[in-house]
Amino acid sequence: MSKPKRNTKKAAQGKARPVAAKSKKTVVSKKAKASPAKKAVTQKKPVPAKKPALKKAAPKPAPKKPVKKAAPTKAVVKKPAAKASPSKGKTSPAKSAPAAAPPSPKPAAKAAKPQVPAKAAPAAPAPIAQSVPAPAAAKSAAAAPAPAKPAPAVKAAAAPAKKAAPAPVEAVVVTPPPPVKRVPSQPLPPPGPTKSGALFYDSHMHTPLCKHAWGEPEEYAQQALKAGLKGIIFTCHCPMPNGFWPTVRMSESEFDIYVGLVQRAADAFKGKLDIRLGIESEYYPGCEEYITALHQRADFHYVLGAVHWQAKEYLNKYETGTIENFRRTYFDHLAKSAESGLYDCLAHPDLVKNYHPDSWCFAIVKNTVSTALDRIAATGVAMELNTSGLNKSYSEMNPGLEMLRMMADRKIPIVLGSDSHRPVRVGEHFVTALNHLTEAGYEQVSYFLNRQRIDLQISDVLASLKKAADHNA
Repeated sequence: MSKPKRNTKKAAQGKARPVAAKSKKTVVSKKAKASPAKKAVTQKKPVPAKKPALKKAAPKPAPKKPVKKAAPTKAVVKKPAAKASPSKGKTSPAKSAPAAAPPSPKPAAKAAKPQVPAKAAPAAPAPIAQSVPAPAAAKSAAAAPAPAKPAPAVKAAAAPAKKAAPAPVEAVVVTPPPPVKRVPSQPLPPPGPTKSGALFYDSHMHTPLCKHAWGEPEEYAQQALKAGLKGIIFTCHCPMPNGFWPTVRMSESEFDIYVGLVQRAADAFKGKLDIRLGIESEYYPGCEEYITALHQRADFHYVLGAVHWQAKEYLNKYETGTIENFRRTYFDHLAKSAESGLYDCLAHPDLVKNYHPDSWCFAIVKNTVSTALDRIAATGVAMELNTSGLNKSYSEMNPGLEMLRMMADRKIPIVLGSDSHRPVRVGEHFVTALNHLTEAGYEQVSYFLNRQRIDLQISDVLASLKKAADHNA
């Protein structure tokens, strides 16, 4: 960098020709310096690299333009000059001086930039080529055109900068997740019974979006009033990735529709029945990341985890041994679903007894169930007593009484759900279910709001169901 400066002094004294004889490269740089001087006298400040030559350097190199070889250099200089503009020539040089130094060593003709960096011009090229791309992507499109111009001026040095610039821009566009549509949280109903005496919730029911349920949410709500309930929680089957068992669940594109259906019913029954948004969320090993993101898409009051052995994907992967081994795998996954921390409660915990129901024998898998329940109890996750088991091939609530006793011994919280796929089944068999709980050793039954468990005395719930049902009849 010291050599070009000495040449500039000689040029100022009129000794440009001897310097040219010494090296062609230095002549090019001199001419490059002379070219900006021609365009405007205002560039006298940027042309002299050093303060002493500022006044004299501008007039002397001007007449010494006989060398026609400088023409190409002038063309190159013109591009940056137009980009820098006279307004930028004064202010930008201080910033870009350091940045322009690295690109200059490659092409000799591009020595015009070292002159610019000498005083003020550096700021314009360097910051534009390096620092602008980041803000352009993050803030505004106005900054984007600025980086595009300097890029062509420095082809050799700026080429890598161009490749780096698009990468961050794409990352910024891809990184932010799509806007999450959340349900505004509603105030919780006051604790205790309503005017009708209703106190309890049915925490498991579906909508037609699952493709195997019938009736609008409002019809389920109307039945809930007849059953003497204070509220209901819709838990329709969640969407899943990669086309997992698509015939029994809403599609990804229907998620917002589901949220809207529940909200519509909640608005229609405001002041009469508390209606909340929940989800029956599939547990399938390998889909934990998807489910985690799904749970952030709405303000769910209740997340019900479920292992469905009936899924074709589940059978294809795990139905590889005996019937008993398949059932053991199911209970292991039930425990893993609790250990994942994704769920508030586990749905129909012994659903696998409907797999070859004729051969179901609890005694055969009792040790496996005991180990699974120990693991579940350690997590604090609740389990469901699902009354719809009475309507399945193995006609018994899920779980059966023996497993229910084992759960009570471990003090695992219990939630009631009708698993209604038709309005008429909302609150169905709840009195029988509560009596089963008492027989198994439970004293309390629970439900969830805002993903917080609320415990009630079973005796109070039994009394409320009868009182509210009579009031609403």
